[in-house]
Amino acid sequence: MPDTERADFADEICNDCGIKGCAICHWGDLVPPERIGHFCEFCWSQRVEAGKKGEPPKHLGVKPPGIPEEFSNKAIVVTTESGSVYEMSRTDDGNNVRNIYCARRTLPFSKAEVLCLAVGAGIWLRYPDGDTYELFYTTPVVSIEEKK
Repeated sequence: MPDTERADFADEICNDCGIKGCAICHWGDLVPPERIGHFCEFCWSQRVEAGKKGEPPKHLGVKPPGIPEEFSNKAIVVTTESGSVYEMSRTDDGNNVRNIYCARRTLPFSKAEVLCLAVGAGIWLRYPDGDTYELFYTTPVVSIEEKK
């Protein structure tokens, strides 16, 4: 897109999720007219998908969807198309940060914020890596169940 710059905007705050550290600066059709937005990879991907669907530009400040309400305060087990099974602890504080474990692979984190969890979409997680935040995403989710 000629109205998009991809670079390391480490000191910029994402105009949607509010976390410091962006990869995209955009001033075109995916933001309101006459606005410039800085976005992390996750928030940018959400805007691109909405644009592909022909949706009007979203206002700035759209928060990530997080975890479906029915699983918000429960320990859950999530299975992806690749066969990976992710166990996520319960959270009581409502901020979507959970302990996360996958027996199939060693994750670069033990605790992460769940940005997006929905059947048919990949899991998007954000975890601290020193002074910055990194993103982790998976193949699409095939099931979400309460952990027994």
